[in-house]
Amino acid sequence: MRRVVGRRRGDPAAQPADVRGELVQKPVQREHVSPLSRLDDLRVHARKITWNLSAVPRHLSFRRTSHRRADLVKSDLTIVGAGLTGLTAAIEAAERGWQVTVVEAHSRPGGRARSLEGPYLANDGPHAVYVDGPWWAWLERRDLTPPIVKAPPDGGLVRTGGRLGPWPDELTAAIATLPTEAPPQDPFRTWLLKHVDAKVTEAIVGLAFIFTFDHDPGRLSAAFVHERLRRALAGGARYVTGGWSTLADAIIERATDLGVHIRTQTRLSTLPASPTILATSLAAARQLTGDDSLTWPGARVATFDFGLRTDGGPDWFRIMDLDNRIYAARYSRADPTLAPPGHELIQICAACAPQERKADAERRVHALLDHSWPGWRDAVQWHRSALRTHCSGAVDLPGTTWHDRPAIGRTPTLAVATDQSAAPGLLSEVGIAAAQSALHHLTNPQDHLSPPTNLSPPTNPDLYPAQGSPQ
Repeated sequence: MRRVVGRRRGDPAAQPADVRGELVQKPVQREHVSPLSRLDDLRVHARKITWNLSAVPRHLSFRRTSHRRADLVKSDLTIVGAGLTGLTAAIEAAERGWQVTVVEAHSRPGGRARSLEGPYLANDGPHAVYVDGPWWAWLERRDLTPPIVKAPPDGGLVRTGGRLGPWPDELTAAIATLPTEAPPQDPFRTWLLKHVDAKVTEAIVGLAFIFTFDHDPGRLSAAFVHERLRRALAGGARYVTGGWSTLADAIIERATDLGVHIRTQTRLSTLPASPTILATSLAAARQLTGDDSLTWPGARVATFDFGLRTDGGPDWFRIMDLDNRIYAARYSRADPTLAPPGHELIQICAACAPQERKADAERRVHALLDHSWPGWRDAVQWHRSALRTHCSGAVDLPGTTWHDRPAIGRTPTLAVATDQSAAPGLLSEVGIAAAQSALHHLTNPQDHLSPPTNLSPPTNPDLYPAQGSPQ
């Protein structure tokens, strides 16, 4: 600093470029981080960068900018939102030769796929990737599949009818008797009662919470829930080693390698003039467009994450509390890298009814842990909790299907791609399918009322019709 400020005013050596070199570039280089060509642009120069966001020192700060003029973004395509949906759209567009700019309001791209940096590598709620779905096939074709692990074959507990124990064989037998199709117009509970008794019905409804996150899946469309139930029993769920940031970083790197500009800490208040995909939440898209039709039912859940000392605790991997709508997973048992040695990472989600408070869900969760892990309170080293609304995808009510959700194509130059849009799939797969349909719409705007629904089929087409599975 003294070497710069101490120079005479007007000395060319003391111009802003030198101040930047002394105060920004050299300290950044000492931290072994490549300097950015612009403050919020992750495409550095024109060379390949291996961008490890977790390696950026916390003391490096970024200025948040609010762009009120949408024409500040110049490109063939602007994508608002740098979550998995937006990044998938960006990669596919760049593969077609488009110049793509992605703008993201937060300081880092990745959205809900971003994990904590440590020491507990917690995801943003329970996460799993489904290897029997179309998005996994999309990743395979691009050599982007992350390292994954299966759930341990033992250590699963189920609470149903007030009893906590192993998975009940009678529940498997009852589910096997259900018809292969269910009508969209019937509530799931009503449809179940036509085929199984009331006790089994409530157990299956409770199980459906795990892949719908709804407080009462029995009220949802029978077709919607049953379709996901089929996939829940197929065993396609896997866990990304090292947390979902492993996957997010690989996708971000591929996008930047393809020339995609990612501008973080950038919030738009008006739509760009160029073709645009809003890959945000429906609420954010509604606010930006003023279109009140951008709405759809979603779930409301409370999440609780705990880092605990092992201290000879129980050996269960996960608990499915069908009575109280709770799913608890001890992810560090499947992937020990998620917690320090001698510690465990447990992530829990609990359903919240419309008027229920997070504290109500917390009491249920604590009671479950008291019963299943005696002494857990003394072992807690770290914890966090949150109440999340519309963060787990769409839910379809009786009489509706995914076709009835908000259309992806809005105008010839605007598409909205979210995990609550009119696209098939399970959870994040909906957003991925919506991103692909959004690109099709912008290329063929005359088709926006009937976007394709299977642009990226899985390697085994027989698996595609089943669209749901638990974490």
